[in-house]
Amino acid sequence: MRTIAAALVVLGLLCECTAQETEVEKPVPAIFAFGDSLVDSGNNNGLRTLAKANHTPYGQDYPPTHKPTGRFANGYNGLDYLCFKLGLPLLPIHSDPATKGTKLLQGVNFASAASGIQPYTGLNFGKVFSMEAQIRQFTEVKQEIITTIGANATDHLLSKSLFYIVAGSNDWLNTYFFLGSPLPKLYTRPQFRDLLVKNLISQIKELYNLGARRVALSGLGAFGCCPSQMRAHKAENGTCVGWLNDLAKDFNYHLRTQVLALKDTLPGTAFAFQDGYEALLLVRKNPSAYGYTIVDHACCGIGKYGGFLNCFQGFPVCDDVEVHLFWDAYHPTSKFQEQFLDLVWNNGPPYSYPYSGKELLARCSLL
Repeated sequence: MRTIAAALVVLGLLCECTAQETEVEKPVPAIFAFGDSLVDSGNNNGLRTLAKANHTPYGQDYPPTHKPTGRFANGYNGLDYLCFKLGLPLLPIHSDPATKGTKLLQGVNFASAASGIQPYTGLNFGKVFSMEAQIRQFTEVKQEIITTIGANATDHLLSKSLFYIVAGSNDWLNTYFFLGSPLPKLYTRPQFRDLLVKNLISQIKELYNLGARRVALSGLGAFGCCPSQMRAHKAENGTCVGWLNDLAKDFNYHLRTQVLALKDTLPGTAFAFQDGYEALLLVRKNPSAYGYTIVDHACCGIGKYGGFLNCFQGFPVCDDVEVHLFWDAYHPTSKFQEQFLDLVWNNGPPYSYPYSGKELLARCSLL
């Protein structure tokens, strides 16, 4: 499962502010999104890759067309719900030729399904845009924005925008642990964790040098609970794969510690970390409180737990997606993504660091 915190981490943005700064001045003018399938809205549609969702039954609940768009969801994805929360239109994808000129001024989605922090992540599925490639694409977009509104206005726009990153799950599940991968012989798990954290921190610093000042980062979800991993590791009686969840929790701790420390070394920045691990376990342990009766089987899928492959055309689809926590072998339902946004909006740690969204907006005039 790609980390499920997609689109939600803005709510815990770190800031340096005084108690007097309690009035919200204006909304975030734009979101620039980077990452994997939890926020990909169609950038992979034209690529030669298995990692695409531009086919049914994806999009069966996407209004108003009920047709696939490239989102790995039955309807909206988490990034869409974040746009709604901040009063922004749905982000245009970078791969769309129409994404240019003034269309860039409210943000762009660069995310590519199956991609990761490492440049080689996802290549076993075909062509993807790595984090490095997405940052290069943003560099080009920045130049076009400068051409459109000028350098000073561009700097101001970027300083007030949200840079939203969801990455890391594919580096583990579909690369390090991929059948036949040489990586376990090259790196121990702690060594690979440290490599990923180091490289992602470097990528955040690169975005800072390009003008990013508000960076929201999503950690790993409890991916030991997703159907693909439960099937692969022969989980019994619908239980999560404990050692995988432990790995995700450990990774999140190390990443969060370094991300939150960046505010001390990068002047004028605001950082956030959202922990999807804790949120998924909350719902997994209290499903009825959130309207779920099936938390261990994908709505669309085949094999045990519906966890074999992803959701392809012709695969069986459940009768009621609303009672399922997972839409396919890796991704939660649109319902859960919206619920998660509400959860982190109203709660601080362990879901949103260091504040809830509401508390942050009351303290800081960031948005």
